[in-house]
Amino acid sequence: MKEIDGEALQGRVIRTLGSRDRQAVAALVTHDVHYEDAFASAPLLGPERVADHLALIWAAFPDASFEATGPVLHDGDRIVALPMRLVGNHTEALLGVPATNRFVHVHGMLVLELDATAHKVHRARLFADRYAASVQLGVLPQSGTVGDRAVRAIQGFGLLWGK
Repeated sequence: MKEIDGEALQGRVIRTLGSRDRQAVAALVTHDVHYEDAFASAPLLGPERVADHLALIWAAFPDASFEATGPVLHDGDRIVALPMRLVGNHTEALLGVPATNRFVHVHGMLVLELDATAHKVHRARLFADRYAASVQLGVLPQSGTVGDRAVRAIQGFGLLWGK
């Protein structure tokens, strides 16, 4: 199999995510792509489901941009890890969270498995800091605050963690 040009792939992924174009998503992935992330309730199968999920993000963060945050990591020909972040203002509801009009920057690592013949994304998994995103949106309290200690106490972690 041909060696991966990690930087070119990273650029293509970032352009696709920022394009708000469902056809660009379909061109990037295989017809049976399997996608997972911490914000989806179940794995998403197929380009339409992935595009539907991205459309939620595009709607909630209309000014969102996606940026590379480090070098591409890859095994040479099949597995690629892309460090990136989303930045934007949360101006529309997202997954039951009303618009907060807050600016967020959510870091993540997008791990891709490429199809050997089509050179498209066959499997993808986003690892992102869901807690930090929730704090930035105001859904959860800042770490170390009275509110944080109250949430930890309710969860059973006790009040001593905040000291």
